[in-house]
Amino acid sequence: MKLKNKVRHRWAWADTIAIFSITAFLIIVAVFYRTSDYSDRDAETDLTAGWVSDSGETYSLDKLPKGDLTLSHDVSGLDITNRALCFRTTDTHIKLYSDGELLYSYAPEIPDILGDSYGKFVHTIPLRPDTKIITLEIHPIFNDHEGSLSRVRIQTAGDYIAGVILSGLLEFCICLFMVVFGVIMLLMGILTRKSNEPTLNFFALGTFAILCAVWSVNDTYILQILTRAPAMVKISSILSLIFIAYLPVSFTASATNNPRTILLPILMMLVTADFFLMFFLTGTGRSDIHYLIPVAQAIIVIALFMTIYLIIRAVVKKTADPAFTRTVIIGIGAAAVGVVIDLLKYRLDLNNYLGASAFTRMGVLVFICVVGFYLIRERNRLAIEHNRAELMEKMAYTDGLTELANRSAFHKKEKNIRSTGTPCMIVQLDINNLKTVNDVYGHAEGDKHIIAAADTIKSAFGDIGECFRTGGDEFVVIAPNAQADAIEAAIGKMSQISLAYNETEKPPVPLRIAYGYAEYIPPEDTLDAAEQLADKNMYAMKKQMKAQNAPA
Repeated sequence: MKLKNKVRHRWAWADTIAIFSITAFLIIVAVFYRTSDYSDRDAETDLTAGWVSDSGETYSLDKLPKGDLTLSHDVSGLDITNRALCFRTTDTHIKLYSDGELLYSYAPEIPDILGDSYGKFVHTIPLRPDTKIITLEIHPIFNDHEGSLSRVRIQTAGDYIAGVILSGLLEFCICLFMVVFGVIMLLMGILTRKSNEPTLNFFALGTFAILCAVWSVNDTYILQILTRAPAMVKISSILSLIFIAYLPVSFTASATNNPRTILLPILMMLVTADFFLMFFLTGTGRSDIHYLIPVAQAIIVIALFMTIYLIIRAVVKKTADPAFTRTVIIGIGAAAVGVVIDLLKYRLDLNNYLGASAFTRMGVLVFICVVGFYLIRERNRLAIEHNRAELMEKMAYTDGLTELANRSAFHKKEKNIRSTGTPCMIVQLDINNLKTVNDVYGHAEGDKHIIAAADTIKSAFGDIGECFRTGGDEFVVIAPNAQADAIEAAIGKMSQISLAYNETEKPPVPLRIAYGYAEYIPPEDTLDAAEQLADKNMYAMKKQMKAQNAPA
């Protein structure tokens, strides 16, 4: 046993190291893939630098001061035929002039309830072939921020859009992976709930992964391109940020066998208050969602400390499986580090290159890989054990020869009927002449006779009740809430099946089954009395069959 546990422990750590290595590799690829987009700029089409203000100062669009700016750039020396000025903006209104004439304006109207921010958007503005000077009026939506323009190029619109999609494709695929993982966890939650087993909160884990994906996908620009509705992508991201905090705490509470912790209702009140406060202040014009994001971030930090507390409590009180606790610590730790780094980046305004949620996305990826793999493997193990337990129970309550329920199952059914007070019909059945078959033709032929009788009884009574083999030639049918006419119909069907069997199979001794039934109506009758009456009626039938030259 010790050796088995030791091997299992080593495999658990091997799985964790393997998953961590894979996700670390993906993180490294994601970082280099993302940053390479900025390091390999084409000098002929890159228009980030060289913009001149009205006062003659030169600016680079990736390093703008706060407030409104009007900047111009000489493009007379560039080939702009069939090309466009392409760039990405974040919460910045812009106007583009071609030689003093307004060519393009972007300042979308957004419902008051959503605030002023439209989030991120991609612009591709066709230029006139004879354009010499282009002028940008840059107006940051929020005065305490600088205008945000990035990846400014003169390029064909199709090539630029393709480049933006490719630059965010890896992150987008990671978000899709999170969504798929989340859906799998939700399905596991549904299946586990249907099985009535004590379960982890798969719903919280699945929803957490999906909301993290919705929050993170905002950085890729792909949904903005596909939907042309950046404000909706933005608000979806913010809503995800608000509700994300509750889910890992809920999952950890269930994972550490502490689902009734007071922390959950406290956190739910905080999240709900933040949701209504954010939209009340924004809708009434008292503030803006942009300025209220730190509240959601503060709640995330609170949730992080709650999660750490639950894990420490589980370790101290030993309320969770140690292997699972280690897995959760690794996963939550990776996600927590990612969240903290992104929060610091946001507060220090360092989101230019990797996006606002890059490290959170990476941390969550590690989390869902480590925890998800463990849960799926654990679920498979439990399923195997459950199937084994079902098989053992089936063997304990199933007759090996006929595959009907056996005497133990019959006693279990009796106990259930007595405890629930369910009215039913009791049918006692007995194979005639089985001793003759065994003595004259051997037990192999006798077993065949018993199997034929069992199949006949099951075919006749299986739709209205449960069939049991309670002895060598004895059978019982319990038909809950059945009426006498249903029993008579089943008896008629049994007789027809027996006749057909005798005609086609031609057994050495014809198959004949005696029967008798009685009704159990609680509390007027006792189950024992009903069974005795059914047995008495069955023996009366055997005498009747003898009198009709059907020897018993």
